[in-house]
Amino acid sequence: MLLSSAFSWINKAVEPKRYDQLMVGIGHVFFLLLMVMSIVYYKERLLSFDAANYTFQLIYFQDFYIGHDRWISAPTQILPLLAIKAGASLKTILMTYSVSFILFYYLIFNAIVYLVRQPKVGLFLALSLCLSMRYKFFGPVGEVILSIGLLALLLAWANRDRSQFPRLPRWGSLVIGLALMGLVVFAGHPFAAIAAFTILGFDLIQQKRWKDRESWAMIALGVLGYGRKYLDLQGDGSYEAGQMDNLQESLHMLTHFQTYYIFDRIRWFFETEYAFPFVVFLAAVGWLFWKRKWLLGLFIIASHVLLLAAIMVAYAYLNDPIYILLDGYLAHLGMIWSLPIIFVIVQQQRIWSLLLVVVLLGFGLDRIHHKRLFFQERMAILQNMLDEYTTDENRKVLAHIDYFDWNKLWLPWAVSIETLMMSSLEDPDQAATIYYKQHRKDEEDYLNNPHFFFSLHYDPFIFEMDSLPKHLFRLKEGYYQSIPLPK
Repeated sequence: MLLSSAFSWINKAVEPKRYDQLMVGIGHVFFLLLMVMSIVYYKERLLSFDAANYTFQLIYFQDFYIGHDRWISAPTQILPLLAIKAGASLKTILMTYSVSFILFYYLIFNAIVYLVRQPKVGLFLALSLCLSMRYKFFGPVGEVILSIGLLALLLAWANRDRSQFPRLPRWGSLVIGLALMGLVVFAGHPFAAIAAFTILGFDLIQQKRWKDRESWAMIALGVLGYGRKYLDLQGDGSYEAGQMDNLQESLHMLTHFQTYYIFDRIRWFFETEYAFPFVVFLAAVGWLFWKRKWLLGLFIIASHVLLLAAIMVAYAYLNDPIYILLDGYLAHLGMIWSLPIIFVIVQQQRIWSLLLVVVLLGFGLDRIHHKRLFFQERMAILQNMLDEYTTDENRKVLAHIDYFDWNKLWLPWAVSIETLMMSSLEDPDQAATIYYKQHRKDEEDYLNNPHFFFSLHYDPFIFEMDSLPKHLFRLKEGYYQSIPLPK
């Protein structure tokens, strides 16, 4: 009797208005938890890799740092720049910057649920940020994941009830749709193209808007915009251009994918990190077929396969488990999984639907939380190197790249900045740095000059010691001392 009552309650339908309120409440709690995590783990999030570089650039130049002309990063830099200009401590700057990324998504969430009035798309954004994202939570500056916020906003507008905005003229609706698509294309990461077309295609098929000019106009703008981006990247020597070149060699890779290291790593993610959400995704797709929504189900499966193929081609060169690179792209899987979960399972307006979403969100947050251990261990390794090889007089260390531990440290190029900020966090007078030689031809020109700080292996490569902000980094002048090579 008790079991029957419990099952009846779980399967109970919820009145639409109340259901919307519950979805919004779940979203608020989720983003509150993300904010708490971003503050507690501010060091793990901002003292590694790109995040460390972005933070240092903001501090040094006291201006926006926009990589590859992707202005989606700009909103997340407003608060830390204000803190920097106000003379805040390094700890305050890092905490402010860390929470700014969550505020970026949270503002979009509120715009979705209160302005566009699409609570279920608010949950779509929440799920997209944790179903397949793991390590990238600790690398928040990447435009590839910031694009998820814009993609959710694009879905909310495309999927909206057109009758909710009776005073908005048709041309005004079109302008807003094209503007959102333009933001995704021209401010976000090029890899967002697959998710963007999946979102618009899913909405087109689900709503049967085959003759809707606005939907087709957004798709057309996306095709033209991404086509232009592809042409602009050709031959420019950038990282993205290299990935585009990989696309031209994709046939061999996709026909022999089992022999590539990237296939083994993606399989590892599915076996250890994605099993639960992926099963829920498959169940939602199966539901589509059971409801005889063949085209929608096939479209989702095709999009999923295409995204995985694109990731494998882009990272065909990978030989080490550098998950911070791979995880940003894999995060887009969560968006594709979220579409049928939201528009099939959550659409049922049952208590069990919301309970399942809560479990999925909790599962994702728990997996993200456990990834902090890698970044904590990484910081401990660098701190031990600082303790062993620096002295009160010699605060600048030179390490040979041939002895870099790729499995435990992943990427060497930002270690100099990472260690500078780590050592200065509690006391600017304790500033120290470790630089891994990158085989630059001009490295030797500066090694014999005590007045320079080695930054990145690419520009800006060096900074004069006197130019570093003294209230944050008081790095002593001196020559770089080489770490003895292992025998």
